[in-house]
Amino acid sequence: MQNTVVTPIALKTALTEIRQAAAELYRFTEKLSLLKIAHQVAIQIIKNVDNLQKELKKPLAGTDLFNALESSKSVLFLEEVVDADTMSDLEGYILSFAKKLDDEDLTRFLSEVMDKVEAKYNAMLEKTHEFNALIKDELE
Repeated sequence: MQNTVVTPIALKTALTEIRQAAAELYRFTEKLSLLKIAHQVAIQIIKNVDNLQKELKKPLAGTDLFNALESSKSVLFLEEVVDADTMSDLEGYILSFAKKLDDEDLTRFLSEVMDKVEAKYNAMLEKTHEFNALIKDELE
């Protein structure tokens, strides 16, 4: 049973917000090899959001629209990315790298960079989670 009516406009808005957050993470991590993992996730999010935005331009409505979205690989990817533990993996990698350097100032700097990346990543995940909730609510 549907709790609320989710409109295509609400979905488009949610996707735009995800894309903006992913683009911000993308720009922040671009050409920074230590942050490659986060950068690659941002690229994949942008690609999947672009695919979904194309889907929403098709003349589908109501149940047909949500059935199409439910079977979409891009929706599945957005569901999976929320559950992935990418930031823990990245933090572990950065911390192990910092320990090898044995430089307190550099370690603090890398920690500060990680805090910023994590904030941007979490903002992107929050928007993604909101989109996933819209889809889930409509399909229940």
